[in-house]
Amino acid sequence: MDEAGRIERLRRRYGTTLIEAGLRQHGADFLDQIEWSDELDPHYTRLWLEFTYGGIYVRGVLDERTRQLIVVGQFVAMNELEELPVHIRAALAAGAQPREVLEVILQSTVYFGYSRARRASAVFRRTVDELGLLESVLAGAPPPEGRGLARDLESERARWRDDYPEREAQLARYGWQRLSPGLMLQPYHHRHTVERVDRVDPDYTRRWLECVYAGMYMRGVLDERTRILCIIGELFVAGDIDQARNHMRGVLHHGVQPREILEVILQSTIYAGMPRFIRFIAALEQVLETEGRLDELRPPAVG
Repeated sequence: MDEAGRIERLRRRYGTTLIEAGLRQHGADFLDQIEWSDELDPHYTRLWLEFTYGGIYVRGVLDERTRQLIVVGQFVAMNELEELPVHIRAALAAGAQPREVLEVILQSTVYFGYSRARRASAVFRRTVDELGLLESVLAGAPPPEGRGLARDLESERARWRDDYPEREAQLARYGWQRLSPGLMLQPYHHRHTVERVDRVDPDYTRRWLECVYAGMYMRGVLDERTRILCIIGELFVAGDIDQARNHMRGVLHHGVQPREILEVILQSTIYAGMPRFIRFIAALEQVLETEGRLDELRPPAVG
């Protein structure tokens, strides 16, 4: 059966609205995503379509570009490379730039290591090559010295939210360029991590701060809002609540609303299951209570 016939058969079986929603999201990839379950269990297929394409995917709390980039990061975090091209194509179709998609993959190195990012990057390369985009991606590669954000000590100092006795000594030891991103992004948590690592290996501390905070987090390919929401999604599929709390707190200070963070958690159940989502909602509530913003998590009034 040709593609048009396959689509028409699914429309008759599950309704035009659900099938068109799937095609808008994933194009021709949608057919392979749904036909396996259509053959084995049509009732499961209808339940799944209504929950995802007819429900969670169209809530509109997150813009589609951000939502798709989060999913790319989650598939990298789970090392699910078979379906990764589907979500790379969906992110590009939603308006993400190829280098933004690649940046999500490269940023995953910080939490999931070089090997996983390397394998995912190979999938990315093949996918953009098939789409005729590889030449432009390679032409846009930064030079070895990078193209980081323009930075100014005083403007960044105004965004530090953690003042403690050892701060000036740490700044003198490691330089403001290395310490400042963590002071802006992860107050309280960052200084304790630096202190702990500094006690056992100052040389490693300097190299770690240079690579991650002064390097990866200051590349400027992704805006901070998108980058941190991707990290929260990745930490959900990894089950790392402690780190997720730190990033929930940090992303609130980049203009993200509590219900947007909640939406990342709820959408993540599609790819990583439901057992841990209650624990992540509880973590978000704890963060919001500490920040005095718990009331903002309340659902909007209906009717």
